[in-house]
Amino acid sequence: MIEWLKEIEQTVLIAINSAHSPFLDWLMWWISNTPIWFPFYIFLFVLVYYKYSLKHAVWFTVFGFAAVGFADFTANYGFKHTFMRYRPSHHLTLGEQLRYYEFKPGELYKGGQYGFISGHATNSFVIAVMFIQQLKSKIKFIVPILLFWALLVSYSRMYLGVHYPSDIIGGALWGSGVAFLFHFIYRKTVLKT
Repeated sequence: MIEWLKEIEQTVLIAINSAHSPFLDWLMWWISNTPIWFPFYIFLFVLVYYKYSLKHAVWFTVFGFAAVGFADFTANYGFKHTFMRYRPSHHLTLGEQLRYYEFKPGELYKGGQYGFISGHATNSFVIAVMFIQQLKSKIKFIVPILLFWALLVSYSRMYLGVHYPSDIIGGALWGSGVAFLFHFIYRKTVLKT
């Protein structure tokens, strides 16, 4: 990566990571915690059922899980193990400049070893873009809500000091691309019937 881009990226990350308070620390940890979003996902699936039919909701669920599974697997086992880019929390000098969330007494959260691309960004954008594609014509306000949610989850990863901005951008692009592909297949196979 070009040195000046690295410097800009590190400066942005440090600025995001250092704008903290005890409440924001807790909130960003909570936002970054995947299981708390399950009721939100269920609500979105109910919207698909309500706006379409049970058949479409079931098939959308199948394609949605397949898209998330594919995107998550490729992000965590394809990209991360191919590029082997250390997370900022594992960077020898930058890691010392960052703050980390103490999730248990004496234990700081630093994430896994590699960070490109962000699995959280990938998955949140897969989910957001899948639902946007499905619901945008039926519920106009769904687009800004889902984009805000995906960006918030992604931002939380930088706030926690475990991803560079480029990890997030890469994850958002990959997740969006996977969502477009899976929704295209869903549209051509299920929605035609």
